[in-house]
Amino acid sequence: MEYIIDHIGYLTGSIADTSKDFETLGYVADNVIYDNTQRTKICFLRKAEEVTIELVEPYEDNKTMQKMLTKRGVTPYHICYEVDDVEQEYVRLIALDWTALFKPVAAPAFSNRKICYFWKSNIGFIELVNK
Repeated sequence: MEYIIDHIGYLTGSIADTSKDFETLGYVADNVIYDNTQRTKICFLRKAEEVTIELVEPYEDNKTMQKMLTKRGVTPYHICYEVDDVEQEYVRLIALDWTALFKPVAAPAFSNRKICYFWKSNIGFIELVNK
């Protein structure tokens, strides 16, 4: 299965502040999307012929991501790959000893296409999204 980079995810405490700095670099911000399942606000930043940036701002009650933000500050924290079949890749990566953060779920930021996250110590976090 082919993995194609879809975006780089940045964890931030303020989409408004971080997007202003990316706008200085020529990026244009989309609308903010509220993902009540993941307990995050999301905003994609786009620039012609560049990789898309996803800003992820955790809700106050998202303790896991709030801890990451406190520990690391604003930082890139995942690369998202577009794949043909998230469910198939979920099974394959688990068999290869990757740690799944959750089973594939519909994501409002991707018009309800399925996503899932994995962790691998030599890589860090990756996200998979259905084409």
